[in-house]
Amino acid sequence: MDETLLHFNHVKRFYRPRPHVHEFLREMSQYYHLIVFTAGMKDYADWLLNDLDKQRLIKRRLYRGSCSFRRGVYCKDLKKIKSDLRKTIIIDNMPENFNM
Repeated sequence: MDETLLHFNHVKRFYRPRPHVHEFLREMSQYYHLIVFTAGMKDYADWLLNDLDKQRLIKRRLYRGSCSFRRGVYCKDLKKIKSDLRKTIIIDNMPENFNM
């Protein structure tokens, strides 16, 4: 979510969506079941996603509780998606934060 869909300024408590993110979500939602998997805490992620995705195009959200903590990093456990990963497109700014 952070840096992929939006940039959050922690000092000012303000976020900016990535360019064309709304168009991207709208277009992709016509073809795919959209899931956001973030290592962020649920309250923080919901606060941002509720504002970013007012049309509720994102159908499912996974948070830090679905991650494992390894070597000082929260890794997203792709088994938690419960979908055929051969039919899954992952868009993320840090691919090393996934484990299968």
